[in-house]
Order: sequence, then C-alpha cells, then structure tokens
Amino acid sequence: MIRLQTLLFFLLSFALFAEENDSFRTKVKPYLDKYCTSCHGGTIDGEVTIKGKVNFKAIGNMEQAYQKHALWEEVLDLVEHKEMPPEEEKLHPSVAETDLIKNWYTEKFVNIKAAPAKARLTRLSTEYYRNSLRSLLGFDLIVSVTDTPETVTENSLVLKLMPPDPPGESGFSNDTSQAPITSTLWEKYNFIANSAVEELFDPKNKVHLEKYTGPIKGDFTSIHAKKLIISFTYQAFKTRDCNEQIKMSFTRIKKDLAKKTPLVQSCKKELKSLLVSPEFLYNGTYNKNKKGKQPVSQYLLAQRLSYFLWGTLPDKELLDLAQKKQLFNKQVLLKQVDRMLNDQRSKTFTELFAREWLALDEIKKSSSKWPQVHARFYQPIHFVDYLVRDDRPLMELIDSNVTFANPFQRAFYNQKDSAQIKNTSKGRGIEVIVQDHSKITLDNSPNRGGILTMPGILSMYSGKKRTSPILRGVWVLERVLGDHLGEAPMDVPPIPKQKPGQKLTFREIFKLHQAADSCAICHQKIDPLGFGLENYDYTGKFRPSSPEVDSSGMTPDGREFKDFSELKKLLVKRYDEDIIRNISKKMYTYALARGMEAPDRPIVDAISNKMIKSDGSYRDLIREVVISPAFTSMIVE
Repeated sequence: MIRLQTLLFFLLSFALFAEENDSFRTKVKPYLDKYCTSCHGGTIDGEVTIKGKVNFKAIGNMEQAYQKHALWEEVLDLVEHKEMPPEEEKLHPSVAETDLIKNWYTEKFVNIKAAPAKARLTRLSTEYYRNSLRSLLGFDLIVSVTDTPETVTENSLVLKLMPPDPPGESGFSNDTSQAPITSTLWEKYNFIANSAVEELFDPKNKVHLEKYTGPIKGDFTSIHAKKLIISFTYQAFKTRDCNEQIKMSFTRIKKDLAKKTPLVQSCKKELKSLLVSPEFLYNGTYNKNKKGKQPVSQYLLAQRLSYFLWGTLPDKELLDLAQKKQLFNKQVLLKQVDRMLNDQRSKTFTELFAREWLALDEIKKSSSKWPQVHARFYQPIHFVDYLVRDDRPLMELIDSNVTFANPFQRAFYNQKDSAQIKNTSKGRGIEVIVQDHSKITLDNSPNRGGILTMPGILSMYSGKKRTSPILRGVWVLERVLGDHLGEAPMDVPPIPKQKPGQKLTFREIFKLHQAADSCAICHQKIDPLGFGLENYDYTGKFRPSSPEVDSSGMTPDGREFKDFSELKKLLVKRYDEDIIRNISKKMYTYALARGMEAPDRPIVDAISNKMIKSDGSYRDLIREVVISPAFTSMIVE
C-alpha cells in the first residue's frame, strides 16, 4: 500500500512538474489566447472560427507544438512585422511580449541539436513502383492504346491502374507516409504482380528472363529456378541480406514439386509473392531490436541513394558496395553520386523533382494540343536537368544564358538565337508532331534567361487572353522564394468592379483591393512579384513597359524597380539567400521523401549557409544532402 501511494505521489508530482515546465503552456499559450485565438480557434456566435486553416486551440502542449514546427516560423514573421494581429484589432502585443515569443522560438526551434528522423517504412510512390517493376523486368508493362503523333495517351499499365499519389507534407509525391495501402490498392498490386510475372515468362521476353536464369536451351530446369529465385529476390528486396527468404522460397517450391506442381508454375507463384511483399513495396526496412540513434544499414543507404537519384531499385554496383560495407566511405559514396547523376537514369529524378517543385503539371491545363503543351512543359524540365547534369550554380535558376526550346517556341527568342533550334522530321501526311528541344545560348535575347522568363511558366497561370499577376506572384513567392502564404481568409472581399464612368487600369483596380487590411498582408508580398512580370503577356511573349504595361513596383523591404529586368537583378543580388535556402530545403525533403521536422532545421541551415558562402552548384547541394546525418542515420525507437 505504501509503495502504491509512493508511486502515485511520484507520478502526480512528475505530471505537475512537466506541466509547469512546458514552455508552450506557460509562455506561448497565454499569448495566443490573448491575441490570436479569437480568429484562429475561438468561438464567434457559437461557431468555431479557424481562419487560414490555423487552429491554435488544437495545440495544447509543447509536444503538439513540435509537430507544428513549420507554423511557428510563419507566426513569428507575421508578429515581428506587425502583420498580425491585424491593424483593426484593439489588442496588440508589446515589444516585451513579442520578444518572449521570439526567445521561445529561438530556444525550441533554432538553438537545437541536429538529429536524424525516426526510422519508418515508406511505401513506393506510383512513379517509383512503376520504375522498380521496369528495372526488375527489363521492360515496361503496357496496355494497347490508339495514339497519334498529334496526341499522347498513357500506355503504362501501372499508371493506368494506380491512383496518382498526392503530395505529402514535403510537397512531393514520393512522401507517402500519410498514404497507406488500402484494400483497393492491394487488389491492384496483386493484378499487376500477376501480369508482370506472366509477361516475364512470355517467349517474347525470354532475353529478360535469361538475365536471371542464364541461357535456357530446352526445358526450364531446377538450375534455372535456383538462379532465378536468388537473383530476383536480391533485386526485388534491394538487399543481399535475404537468404532466409530465399530458403523459404526453395522449401515451398520443393513442396510444390512433391505435389506434382510444374516447376515453372511454382516459380511464378514465388515471384508473384515477392512482388507483393513489404520488402518490395516499401523502402526503409530496419532492425527493430537495435534501439537509438545509429547509421542506416549499408543496403538502406543504397536504397535511399538509388531512389533519390534514379527513382528506382539499386543496381548491381550499389548492392556490391553495400555487401562489401564500402558505402560509408565518404569518397566512395560521393563517387557513386557522380556516377549516378551522369547516368541517363537520373533524368527520372530531375523530371520528377522539377515537375513537382515548380508545379509544372499546371502547364498541361493550358491547351489540348499536346505538341504545343509538350514544348512548354518540357522546357523547364530540360533546363533543370541541365543545371544538375552540367553542375551549374544554384542561382542560374533565375539568370542563365542557356535554355532549351523547340520550333514551337521560335517566336519567343531573337532570330539569331532561335536559329539554333533544330526541326524534328515528320512523316508524310502528318501535319503536327512533338518536336525535340534544342539547347541554345541566349546571346541576343536580353529579355530571356532563367526559369521566370520561360513561356510555359508565364502562361500556366494566365487567364483567357490576359495575365494573372496574383497567381504569377503567388507562384514566384512560394515555389522560388519559399515563402508559404497559407490559405486566404474566408472574409477576403472580392476584387472591386469599376463604377460607371471609371476607367481604371488593371493595376489600379488591384490597388483598391489591396487597401483592405485583410488583403494588404499578403498582397504586399504577392503584387510586386506578379506585376513585375507584366512585361510578358498571357502567352509569355515579351512586351516593353508603357502606360498600359506597368511592371514597376516595390518589394516589401522597400526596394524599388521599374521593370522586370530590374526585379530580376534584385532577385539575384538581394534575394539570393532566400532562393538558395528554398532550393536546399526542396532538395533535402525530396531526397528524404518526407517533410521537415524540427531537428532537420540545423542540418538544412548548415547546408544552405555552405551553398551561399561557396556559390554552390546543384551537385554540391546534392552531395551535401547525401552525406548529411539525416540521409545516413536514423533513430530506432
């Protein structure tokens, strides 16, 4: 009885101590309750008000605050710039109160030790799954479609059947931690596995089967079966440390043979089971018996590297190095990074990374004519691939004398520059075909160069025969500068209409909209960037400044510019650190296939600072991510 009372006293005392020492409860929550929750979690007329999808009432302690680590940087930025609480509110925090929040944030989220994330299994995204099957089989699983040179129709069985993965917390579709396998998805995995194995054993794919079995002359023998099971399992499981699974496969095959099951049929059954196993469908397997912070296994490091830079299974060279325990040698690891980036398989990485980071799928909505859409869609993808493949400085994203263009884009460039664009020959009777892109240097096109001046980027958020400065500005702010605005409040007033007799310009109408306090907070960031691109029309063609085309503006920190060329110079010279930090964060989260956590910040800050000081290149950045503790280590709980 005394022991029980002592235990209860200890637990109660510990709970009270923990509550008293919870800095969120004691410092931040009173501040939020006083100044913020009336709009973000409070109750008005009996209804909960959650503006901008931010509910501070749902965060009750320090543990929950850590889970929302990205939110606090935004909160601090708004508070420090006196953008929140809104000006019309009666209560506003004092300098001392704001300093209290700032000091709390610095202590809990800035001055913390770097640490890797907790070990977790990650389901292969649909793109990674399709690539992995193709690597295993040696061919793509396709369905018959009617296609023409003027159109494009998806013929991948995997992409036809599997739903596309929504972006995870990182903003990338390879971040599948919040998208588990459902029963419907499981049925599709089984169907695809059956199709894959049957195709592999089809006589037309004999050369691919022999990659595993060796030459087959005559009957399929037990020697072929043994080679097949061993080599296929090694490849599908992404490891050579799977001999127990191989022994179990041999045991099942032996039992099947005793029941007079044909050898080929038994082997097919084993391969199908491998293709629906967790070891194939997931990445990140680890030893749960060994707890604490530790290096990832050699094979897991090979997996991480391969899916980062190729989007598919590790090849023989990576698995060989993992087996020899050589991948933790820094020079060996970095040599592999260069080898893999020089390989054509890295185009999968550059395309997926560019497409999702820059929201390029929006370009596909701009027209139903695929050859023209293809021209705009692949221009930025080829450009990002060039930046990585040729090891260009990070800031060449904004200012470069190189681009990629095809005949559909000749009109956007000076005649001398566009002369470098080559035509793709077309067959007789075909009017329009998809054209290849040519690498061109922009020696005579002063208004081009960099991602912001590409026709596809400029046109993807335009309306019908007019530009959309707001959507353009949001894209630059979020995708290039890395400043996330969040959801617009529900009570934002509509853009005012002109009164009878008024002849306001598009710019003047938006100034009236921006005058509202609830609008000004965001628009003072968005509008300079969006209207700064007004030198380009809704198709992306350049037009000089005039009374009707006003590209002037002032950045939130008071820097004026008269047109896009001056805005571009400001981005390169004054906002380079913001841009480099954003590129670094995007590369980091894509590589790890997960969102940022609080202990990631010191790692990303260190990488970003190194890139800023050294004028780092894309390969420099990739190397730093690969050798970072987040990539090479994990915490097992």
